Amino acid sequence: MENFYKILIVELGLRIAALRKERQLTQAELSDLVDMEESALRRIELGGTNPTFKTLIRIARGLEISLKELLDISILNPQH
Repeated sequence: MENFYKILIVELGLRIAALRKERQLTQAELSDLVDMEESALRRIELGGTNPTFKTLIRIARGLEISLKELLDISILNPQH
């Protein structure tokens, strides 16, 4: 089960990076929008850290999407 959570954190990071790139934002720009260190955002995108719920809300707001959209990860939605 622990492996599932590691995969989930990596998938979440990849999703955040993809959504950021779709909006043509750099890591520096998004980190400024959400008031966090660029290095912290980089670790999240690389799946190196488990972001808090508060951090996920800030990222969703910075990307101008809902938290539900941010968390729409294929590993959680096997029917996709």
